[in-house]
Amino acid sequence: MMNFEDLQKSWRSQPVAPLATEEGLARVKKNWNKQYRNILLRNIFTTLAFIAVFIDFAWVYSSFHKGHSIFFGGSILFMVILMITFLWVLWKGMLYKKADFSTSNKEYLSVYIEKLHWRRKTIGTYSTMYMVLLWLALMFYSWDVTQGGSILFRVGAPLAITIYCFLTWFISRRTKCKKQLAKIDALIADLRHLGDNIDL
Repeated sequence: MMNFEDLQKSWRSQPVAPLATEEGLARVKKNWNKQYRNILLRNIFTTLAFIAVFIDFAWVYSSFHKGHSIFFGGSILFMVILMITFLWVLWKGMLYKKADFSTSNKEYLSVYIEKLHWRRKTIGTYSTMYMVLLWLALMFYSWDVTQGGSILFRVGAPLAITIYCFLTWFISRRTKCKKQLAKIDALIADLRHLGDNIDL
């Protein structure tokens, strides 16, 4: 986890503008810590929820795979791979390494700006990709379990899944994701402003 006390001491030991050492650093420290805690809690919650889903998938497959087509097992495997990939994307946005104070302040700030950009991609592009791929996996599953059912059931189940998935994605993009992106953009702007005030 990022150590802001070390960061503050390092910056104060170098010739920087007053904004970068006092007011600017205090504001960025507060915003970064808040953003870091939010991301960490979301990642932990998501990981625990995914583990529960993996256990459920294993139980479902072991109990019900007989008598089903290859689409049944394939859909479960596809969703597991998809979820593992998504977890990798989430945790890649976290900052593990301690700062390398042998580099300049601007180089140091660029590392955190890069991490924030990755987080932005996670919320935007990768979340959309995840929803589309999850929808495809659910379509495979529904094609298997609706075999032998009525036309209404075979059409209604995939339609209900489609409406639910994309309605949830749309609402999330318009509300929660929009707020998260605004906070990240504000923090990136603060870090860049501090970088502009650093006297190399």
